[in-house]
Amino acid sequence: MISIARELDGFDIAQEIRQERQVHKGSFLLLEGERDIKRFGKFVDDDRCSIQNCFGRANLLKAIELLYEDGFLGVLGLADADFDRLDSCLVSHEGVIYSEAHDFDLDIARSDALQRYLLEVADQKKCEAVGDVDSICLNVMQACKPLSVLRYLNCIQSLGYKLSKIRHGEFSGCCSIDLDKLVDCVSQGKLSRNKDTLKLLVAKHIQVDYDLFQLTNGHDFFALLGIFLRSQLGSRLDPQSWGSEVEIHLRLAFSEIDFVESSLFKDIIAWEVENKPYKILKARLSAISEN
Repeated sequence: MISIARELDGFDIAQEIRQERQVHKGSFLLLEGERDIKRFGKFVDDDRCSIQNCFGRANLLKAIELLYEDGFLGVLGLADADFDRLDSCLVSHEGVIYSEAHDFDLDIARSDALQRYLLEVADQKKCEAVGDVDSICLNVMQACKPLSVLRYLNCIQSLGYKLSKIRHGEFSGCCSIDLDKLVDCVSQGKLSRNKDTLKLLVAKHIQVDYDLFQLTNGHDFFALLGIFLRSQLGSRLDPQSWGSEVEIHLRLAFSEIDFVESSLFKDIIAWEVENKPYKILKARLSAISEN
């Protein structure tokens, strides 16, 4: 069965919010998807703010654009930056707060939640051999780089590779990605004729000194961190360290304190100040900013 949600676009989302305004007089928080709702919903005041799943970044940005053009008050969107900062094409908007890193997944990985997670599941001696948490984070992103570069090139050059459902274990070794296996994995059908060209292109761009925090996809980071936890950082079993499991546990480890210390919290508070009387956050969180 095809989900109706897949057929929604920014116009539909904007219209849903206009209709909901008939019964909800508070604010609206637009999020890209279910994972963001799970991640941030616990900080939102349910009585004063209605959360809207936009089923994708493009829908969110379009809906915000349409609503602000209408002069619709009290609506805010949280969106991943994706590769836009790398290309210097991030479009600022008063109704949108972007992730600091590539996406909000990676923002969480940069918080103290990662250190607490590693204390629970990693081998501390192995971690110390790698360095501090920042060093571990950079090592994982560096290991992700072949795939991150491929995603980036696929996006900016419209190469046409299907990368949404790749299995990291098919091309990842102990703590690295095998470029040959990666290219073989993604080169299906007509694209299989371009293997050598793709290898050369990715290898060339791997040498570029990209900002890894803007290049690395949080989904890939979690998957590679899980692989690290089976060897270089620990001895976790495969089912304990799948990317989806790492993501869930880091999301659970991301506490209210972590949120309050984030730039996202400060940006939401600033939006609330500029858009009175509309509120997004629970009262106790908003009160923190006043103390």
